[in-house]
Amino acid sequence: MDKKEEKYIRLTTRPVTGLLLRLSAPAVVSMLITAIYNAADSYFVSAIDDSAVGSIGVIFSYMAVLQAFGFMFGHGSGNYMSRELGKKNYDGASSMAVTGVALSFLTGLTLAVFGLIFIEPLARFLGSTETILPYAVGYLKYILLASPFQCAALTINNQLRFQGNARHGMIGLGIGCLLNMGLDPLLISGLGLGVEGAGIATLTGQTLSFFILLICTRFGGNLRLSLKRFAFTPSILREILRGGVPSFARQVIGSVATILLNYALKPYGDPAIAAMTVVGRVTMIVSSVVIGIGQGFQPICGMNYGAGKTDRVLSAFYKAVLLSSGVYVTGALIGVPFARPIVSQFVSGAEAVDIAARALRFQLVPLAFSAYYMTGSMMLQNLGKSVKATVLAVARQGLTFIPLILLLPRFFGLNGALLAQPVSDLVCILLAFPLMLPETRRLKREAEDKDKR
Repeated sequence: MDKKEEKYIRLTTRPVTGLLLRLSAPAVVSMLITAIYNAADSYFVSAIDDSAVGSIGVIFSYMAVLQAFGFMFGHGSGNYMSRELGKKNYDGASSMAVTGVALSFLTGLTLAVFGLIFIEPLARFLGSTETILPYAVGYLKYILLASPFQCAALTINNQLRFQGNARHGMIGLGIGCLLNMGLDPLLISGLGLGVEGAGIATLTGQTLSFFILLICTRFGGNLRLSLKRFAFTPSILREILRGGVPSFARQVIGSVATILLNYALKPYGDPAIAAMTVVGRVTMIVSSVVIGIGQGFQPICGMNYGAGKTDRVLSAFYKAVLLSSGVYVTGALIGVPFARPIVSQFVSGAEAVDIAARALRFQLVPLAFSAYYMTGSMMLQNLGKSVKATVLAVARQGLTFIPLILLLPRFFGLNGALLAQPVSDLVCILLAFPLMLPETRRLKREAEDKDKR
């Protein structure tokens, strides 16, 4: 029995709870490492000033676009691959794997070329103030150089995860992120490179991650990436878009939302932009655990759905929601009372600390109830329910957040800008139920019909 067959049997027959915990653990670690190293950039840059911290937040909007393409190709190809592996169609899955990675790398390369040509206008467009702009340009040029490697690395990582080998993705991303964090203090303070040092550290870490992940595809029963299987056909592109557009939409809308938030905060100066940069980093640490749990759930969902075992899909879904709810509630119980000491690790100005502490408390409360919505969006994507998945994906920072960030500051000033995301989360929690309940009922009926046969 080869390793692909062993993996199929494991994912479709082993107890769901143990599978979920085992597959989630490396995914959670990968997400946490990424979130922590993003926070580390802000932490080490905070020794310069609040404008430098603000530049990291401004450029994050561009990095969200990179992630959008990396996730689109990774989730689009990965969702298809997991279903085909469930059907034991290994040739089709292999062709999808190499095509997804190649398209991702080329997309990142295209973004890098155009970004370097128009680097200063791009930094201004992302929301830089005049005092943030020099820092933003210095950081952005290295992020642009890393673009093809970061895009392709995210795609490979997701493909490994959808094959049930999240541990390999954890190794690839983890080593690169640890190198990034190690280089940050050396380059930023030790060599006096400032924000550019953070950019160089990110470029080095992302490039190393790409090559390690590439090597990981050759071990552990993973599908090997061979250019001989590259097939840019309408059917493959359609599958990538069907499975990847929800992720793409979520990330791009998130980037647009961050840009609009930066513009809404501009009247309140660099401390407000720096404060929200920090809040985004802190809440991402909590959310990264939930996303990791969802990522552990996805290969179970995709392979069992492809194998017709809908009872296991439902069982894994409900357990993932319960586990994620525990994480979010714990984050709120810690973050709300200790908001000020937490944010003061990343910003030093009194005004920035006050704004960040207030915003962190606002955001953590509704997040405590968001697990059903977050995990439900991933399940819809896995099941190929592209329209519903896209609606849920863009709702949090698109359908609800963008109107709120345009309206609330006009009536409530700075507090309006800080409340836009929490109010959006509350709306999305309510929206998830009418979109998810028909699908869970359908899966339940299919499982019951199968038991009757």
